[in-house]
Amino acid sequence: MEGEGVWTLVNGDPIHMGRGDVILTPSWNFHEHHNPGDKSMVWLDVLDLPVVEFLEAIFFEEGPSELVDRKTDPRSVSERQFGQGAGIVPSGSKGVMKGSRHSPLLVFRWADVDSALDALLEIKGGGDAQIRYQDPVSGNDVMPTLRCEMRRVVQGTTTGADRQTGSRVCAVLSGTGHVQVDDEVFDLQPGDVFVVPSWKSQQIKADTTLDIFTTSDAPVLEALKIYREEAN
Repeated sequence: MEGEGVWTLVNGDPIHMGRGDVILTPSWNFHEHHNPGDKSMVWLDVLDLPVVEFLEAIFFEEGPSELVDRKTDPRSVSERQFGQGAGIVPSGSKGVMKGSRHSPLLVFRWADVDSALDALLEIKGGGDAQIRYQDPVSGNDVMPTLRCEMRRVVQGTTTGADRQTGSRVCAVLSGTGHVQVDDEVFDLQPGDVFVVPSWKSQQIKADTTLDIFTTSDAPVLEALKIYREEAN
């Protein structure tokens, strides 16, 4: 959300955190965060804790001491293997990743997402555009319990109303405007976090161009065959 220079280590793989980046710390992977610099950083953690708690499957385990390493490699192993570009993955990846619970690419860089949103808006001729983060090998959502998306609403645009089963947690990366959730209207500015409960409508108006990150539990509902969405 703000700042840079912090590293997240996922099973010992050092992932640099920058503004706008989406970083995965999946279940069953040891992870830690460290800041070797002198400036603070703010990020948003979104957990699948409610559904895991409901299923009575929560546990916590300390990582082994040999993984406690303050690495600051410029590019993570996961990026070098699976972050070379759209449609490019190592040969044999499906066999190696068979049964994996999450995307082998653990970080999605803001520069790539920013460029993709601009390209989609150019094709559409403005308005708003949205991308979904996905596993580059399977094409599935990046996590089995979480869907991650980024939406750009161009200045002066009012989107249509939409709703879906399953709750959504949304964070404003940049821009200002308003969101209407059913009958309630909320002002938006960078750093704001808002929630759209299940089957509540959402409509966004951009005073300046808005970039909004969204996570939802849609993959769980799809697996149970109870996901539904509606847009006007």
